[in-house]
Amino acid sequence: MISALRQDKKQHDKGVTGSLHWYSNSVSLISPTLVQCNEVISNINNNHCKIQLDSSSTNSTVSLLSSTKLHTLNLRRLEIWYTPLTNDCIQYLCILLTNNKTIQELDISHHSISDRGVTNICQALEHNSTLTSLDLYCNPLITSTSGLALSHLLLSNSSLIELDLRWSILSTESILLILQSLMDNKKIRRLRLDSRHKETCINTYPNYHLIQDRVDWGYF
Repeated sequence: MISALRQDKKQHDKGVTGSLHWYSNSVSLISPTLVQCNEVISNINNNHCKIQLDSSSTNSTVSLLSSTKLHTLNLRRLEIWYTPLTNDCIQYLCILLTNNKTIQELDISHHSISDRGVTNICQALEHNSTLTSLDLYCNPLITSTSGLALSHLLLSNSSLIELDLRWSILSTESILLILQSLMDNKKIRRLRLDSRHKETCINTYPNYHLIQDRVDWGYF
């Protein structure tokens, strides 16, 4: 919340006006104003299957994610970058994930989410049957606190195919717990993890050879 409020003030002090770009099948918002978010809500239609939200203030993010119009649109991909999600933002995002039955890819990257948000989203996705890709790349506020929620998600969700957890500060113990879940979840084809955990996990987890083809070790 504090970082989000600081971002709001920073944008206000700089007189940021934001930018809004419409494409044939997507819309991109960069540091959007409330007026621009309302324009998106008014004009977006089923031809726009992707929304990209970048460097958004708290007020603008809430304005967009709280719109019930998004619940019925033919969205396929939602990207949220450099946008610290407050509790209200996460709440509206979870409602969207519960009600919209077409979103297949969710990308929340670059300092946008913390443990509490991950836990809530994992709970919202437990019985989701449409999302196939969850990208949580480069979120250093994702810690070992999220390990159990992510592991449980893999045990309860039946649609996810890809999960990216690189550039978090999940402990090796948390990563081992998540790897164990792959034994039960046969749907996941690609689990992306930080390479700093690789050696310990390979040497510690006895069933690693059974899941190694589905694990992609990236860089921290």
